[in-house]
Amino acid sequence: MSTNLEQAIRERLENGFKNWNGGYEGWLKWCETLYEPDAHYNIPLGGAQKRCTLQEYKDMMGKLFQHFTMELGDFDNMIIRDNWCAIRYTVRVKNLDTGKEILQHTMEFVKFKDNGGDVGVRVVEGWALSDAPLC
Repeated sequence: MSTNLEQAIRERLENGFKNWNGGYEGWLKWCETLYEPDAHYNIPLGGAQKRCTLQEYKDMMGKLFQHFTMELGDFDNMIIRDNWCAIRYTVRVKNLDTGKEILQHTMEFVKFKDNGGDVGVRVVEGWALSDAPLC
């Protein structure tokens, strides 16, 4: 049985995936809803995990969006327990420089904070791993 917090996390993720596929500007707007201002995101960078501030993550994604389109598919799996979730999903990635397209399989572990009210649940920290990292 899910709690109100777990349901709020599920709804935030499902709504976010619907809003993601709008390019970099759409992604930036979504960041304001999804992440706490002092959030961190851990991503594979040059073979190792790097803990990025939200601004570092935004800057890095801005560079990626200059060379790739990224279209999120559906969730393959979603497990939510208390304020933690694990999600697995597929991303269709197109390299704008070469035209090559790949399917990227991604798994994320995410910790949320419940702010209540209109702000609702937002990411405090996340860890992402993909079978085909872009950087």
